Amino acid sequence: MFRFLKELFNTEKTEVEQEEPTSIRSNDPDNVLSDIVWAFNRKPYDSQIDFDSEISRYQKDILKSKAYWNGDDLVIDAPEIEIAYEAWITGLDDLKSNEELLDDEGDVFDEDNEEDGFFQVEISAKLQAANGSSFSALDIMYQMEHQVSNKELGDHIFFEGFRRAQDYNGPIPLYHMICGS
Repeated sequence: MFRFLKELFNTEKTEVEQEEPTSIRSNDPDNVLSDIVWAFNRKPYDSQIDFDSEISRYQKDILKSKAYWNGDDLVIDAPEIEIAYEAWITGLDDLKSNEELLDDEGDVFDEDNEEDGFFQVEISAKLQAANGSSFSALDIMYQMEHQVSNKELGDHIFFEGFRRAQDYNGPIPLYHMICGS
């Protein structure tokens, strides 16, 4: 009866009613990796193995028994994607070779958009799947860790997932990286 009323009124579950996590990652192609936690901290990782260990440890530290991380999970079935994200940069030299600004350069570097020598921008990064056909959880997280490693994210360092742009008709899928504080 309660489930019927909850669905009828579309109310949120309380902590007591939360379902136990499963070991199967959500297959929602429009909302990717929203079940993991991560903090981008500008730390260099020399290998995917080191990064995989660190992200696994972080899941356990934060989520305890509800932690789930399998870097081999297929999360995006496409050989190439674009990821849009917000960051603070000092100039165009902060962009990597696979990145471009989504806003007009003149507007971005206007003095009204400057704070302590940094400019808030929206960036698009084109990523290639390491295996040439699809992105695993580890592949996409490792690549994005490297994309943002030389940029300031302000207080929005906590990863909340990738959301696919629904109104985008470009040649490759576009996702927005969601980060919170």
